[in-house]
Amino acid sequence: MKHGAVLLALAVMLSAQHAFSAENFKKTDPAAGKRLFDEAKCNACHDKMMKGDGNRIFTRPDRRITSAPALEKMVRSCIDRTGASLFPEDAEHIAAYLNEQFYKFK
Repeated sequence: MKHGAVLLALAVMLSAQHAFSAENFKKTDPAAGKRLFDEAKCNACHDKMMKGDGNRIFTRPDRRITSAPALEKMVRSCIDRTGASLFPEDAEHIAAYLNEQFYKFK
């Protein structure tokens, strides 16, 4: 019985992780995402991490984000870590902006 519960939990977790895809960018507003990104001063943190060029975090050859779900997950993680007062849907708009500007996931 425990094995079945573990498999069910894993299935739910994986489906939730892949719930956001590049297809979801069609339901978002990248312009609102840019405004939210700027208002939350996201690049101030990135500037510190990347020694003055915050956008380099998105364009470096060894970047960790390789899919739309990973991008959305990272945006949510950044919001949580920084305590930015943003709504859950704001993360989707920010992810759409970053995708349009840097990542280009289909």
